[in-house]
Amino acid sequence: MSYSAKYRVREAIPVRGIGSLYMFVFDAFMNKTYDIRKLGVDKIALLGLFALSLLTARIVVGLKSNLVLSDPVPLPGTGISVAVPTGNGWQRQERWTTVGINTAVLESSFSGGPGKATARVICRYQPAAGASSLEQKARKYEGVIVTIDQIVTDTLVFDWVQITGQESPFTAFLGTAVLSEDWQLDIEVVEITGDADQAEKTFKRVVESVNYEDGRLRTALSIN
Repeated sequence: MSYSAKYRVREAIPVRGIGSLYMFVFDAFMNKTYDIRKLGVDKIALLGLFALSLLTARIVVGLKSNLVLSDPVPLPGTGISVAVPTGNGWQRQERWTTVGINTAVLESSFSGGPGKATARVICRYQPAAGASSLEQKARKYEGVIVTIDQIVTDTLVFDWVQITGQESPFTAFLGTAVLSEDWQLDIEVVEITGDADQAEKTFKRVVESVNYEDGRLRTALSIN
């Protein structure tokens, strides 16, 4: 379809839905076929909404990409400390919280605006006995395991998997490290917008921040 030198709204194809509206606006601007004087108030408002949505998306991406970790948060009596994302849209717990009898959790969530969080980091200290395997956790998320790997830090070895949603732009990184015969540390990073690269970056930064001082070593050091 060709357009006249000055775009006339009355000659436009009716816009159906926001997606069609975006394409309409984008095409008009790219081809310089719009005439702001002939646009109604509602069309001008929608143009503003379009520009605002693009700006908001850019800001959210920028905030999430500028990942800053907190100071290590220790879990008293365990020798474990972990740093989690903070600031730039991330809201974190200041300390570990107890869930049930023998489980402690440290969380941080990201929200670029009003509404539910689009990314979440969950660190979980729990008994090794009865804990779900990575494969079982993948089934809980109703996703497909696309990567299986391992990260070796100075103090621990994390086995991890990457999971993607079957019918949604969901991705998750799940890692677990055995602390002793009785305890383990799980780290989960869940991202619902499909930004797998950022989710992986966040997961690996958190894993690399983990420090573990084995209780047997602490006892030996205190004796000496």
